[in-house]
Amino acid sequence: MYRIEDYVKEINRCIQCNFCLEHCPVYIEDGVESSVARGRLNLIQALLVEKTLVPSDRAGVLLNRCLLCTNCTQGCPSGIPVDDIVITARADLQKKYGLGKGKRFLLRQVVNRSNTTNLATWTLSIARRLNMVPDEFPEVASRSFEQRVPTNVKPTGEVRGRVGYFIGCATNYLYPEIGDAVIKVLTAKGYEVVIPANQHCCGIPALAHGELGAAQEAVSWNAELFAKLDVEAVITDCTSCGYMLKVKAAKTLDKDDPSQSKVAAVAEKVVEITEFITREGLWHDPTIVLGDSQETVKVDVDSAENNIDIADTAEKKLKVTYHVPCHRAWNSNLIQAPHKLVSMLPAVSLVEMSEPQRCCGAGGSFFVDHEELAESIRVRKLKDIQSTKADAVITQCPACRYYLRSGLEKKMPVLHPIELLANAIYPSVRA
Repeated sequence: MYRIEDYVKEINRCIQCNFCLEHCPVYIEDGVESSVARGRLNLIQALLVEKTLVPSDRAGVLLNRCLLCTNCTQGCPSGIPVDDIVITARADLQKKYGLGKGKRFLLRQVVNRSNTTNLATWTLSIARRLNMVPDEFPEVASRSFEQRVPTNVKPTGEVRGRVGYFIGCATNYLYPEIGDAVIKVLTAKGYEVVIPANQHCCGIPALAHGELGAAQEAVSWNAELFAKLDVEAVITDCTSCGYMLKVKAAKTLDKDDPSQSKVAAVAEKVVEITEFITREGLWHDPTIVLGDSQETVKVDVDSAENNIDIADTAEKKLKVTYHVPCHRAWNSNLIQAPHKLVSMLPAVSLVEMSEPQRCCGAGGSFFVDHEELAESIRVRKLKDIQSTKADAVITQCPACRYYLRSGLEKKMPVLHPIELLANAIYPSVRA
């Protein structure tokens, strides 16, 4: 569980080596010592361990200026879990310096979600009034993904396997087309997809805000739902959801919490959809793309936000560039999976950015709370994207999807990699 006393040794392992400086998106922008991992650890040490500093509004501001992107943790030669320590500090200080009562109430509505779009629409409306989301934030879908699909979706032919599908909040309410794509690809390759009813948020938004109680409720609820499924994998289309389910969930609960065994059972099966496709060898099977034909492949991406219609020939391809989400370290194959997926599509080619792993500045709701700072981080990313002259951006993070799409002023689509594959499947192939 996130208790500061459990991280004292980790804090003291920091050797002040400065490696974190080059990895921190915030420090790169403002150059302030308190913005970098080393500075935050020193602050937490003084505030909560040695207690030589008195907690204050300023301390709360400094701790909340962390994106929790984990780039410092991934680059730390000592392997210090900086993001866990920052989360622990936020949880310790949140009662006095965290969210107000109104925002805390809304966060709980998000975490303990209902599949009704009426509640989601109401929550989003209130969130706009409280400046928790910008006015241009995507509208809630008229029907949530859970309302659009049955709890069990079977392929039309032989059943190859059985998987569970964890639906993140963004897919459920904002981007149901991602869920449609996941179902289409899995059933096209013969997988039965089980979608438990009444899923809750993964809990990572609550955890990031230090709302440990809400996060614990979400973790226990989802573990109960998915642990009892007879499935070979639990699929997620969101890297942050995967990170929560795979890594953070167990840390969120007490070690002796009765849900820990179920959390562990689920975590063992969690896999991101593009990684699952490549891991199971589906990516090199041409029938999923071409059916029984070796002729032209049509890639058609058409949703409320994206509109591309490109017929592939030997001369013309859809060029995409890949923004690597920050929450990628929970699986070593997450970065390569989209590359492999794109390589199987004759109609698509990948154009690399110079810094594909650089943070875009979204950071969950960071871009709302720190608008100018997030924008300065995003500007670097947008220039990198535009330099590729790609037709579209692909990424597995819905927060990145929204924030990049907004910055690109809807001049370039931002898609989940699985949407490319789903739209390349001929109608005659299983689905």
